[in-house]
Amino acid sequence: MNWKTESRLSDLDPTTRFELTCRRCGLMRYETQAVLIRHAALRYATLDRVEASLACADRFCRGKVRLALVYDDLNEAFVGGMA
Repeated sequence: MNWKTESRLSDLDPTTRFELTCRRCGLMRYETQAVLIRHAALRYATLDRVEASLACADRFCRGKVRLALVYDDLNEAFVGGMA
């Protein structure tokens, strides 16, 4: 279990920003929760299912993307552990 399997897209704030990076060509784009939730299939999906269903924005590439949360204009993945 990780943060992508435990969090649903519908649980997040509509202003939550995601960075989508293509694993094949490296093209990056930013999307908000409000834009992603418009797709009926993604409305109640977990973030790992959202990541699996999205593709690169380049019409010639169409590779799989990596999903990352953007917080205060910084990309962050969940870091677990004790301080």
